[in-house]
Amino acid sequence: MIEVLIPTDSEFQKYDDELKSLYQENQKKICDTNSYEFVRDNTLFYAFLENKALFGAIYYFMEDDKLFLNAFSKRKCHPKNIKALSLSMTWFLCDIYAEAQNRASAFTLLRCGFKRVNDNLFRYKKID
Repeated sequence: MIEVLIPTDSEFQKYDDELKSLYQENQKKICDTNSYEFVRDNTLFYAFLENKALFGAIYYFMEDDKLFLNAFSKRKCHPKNIKALSLSMTWFLCDIYAEAQNRASAFTLLRCGFKRVNDNLFRYKKID
């Protein structure tokens, strides 16, 4: 079962250093120039664990009056990433946008119901 932690959860601190390292390791791949601390403290940040083992994080933020997400994870976690993304999408009642920086990201977005808007921009249309 997937467990979700947010920065204000007491358990989150146990994973903070590991999250920071994982973010920095993936920072160029996800095209985010912000520091880990900025992302953690200024977005809707969710860490995902399975059996108390961290496997990734998703963060949501507003840009141009649209809700966007970005994410990073450990390698070889594709099925878990799909579950985590699908779960997190249920928490919002609006369209969600994401920019896929690679084929694996695009594939994950498509598997979760996102549609390509153009090039690397994808949108999940919330059904009213």
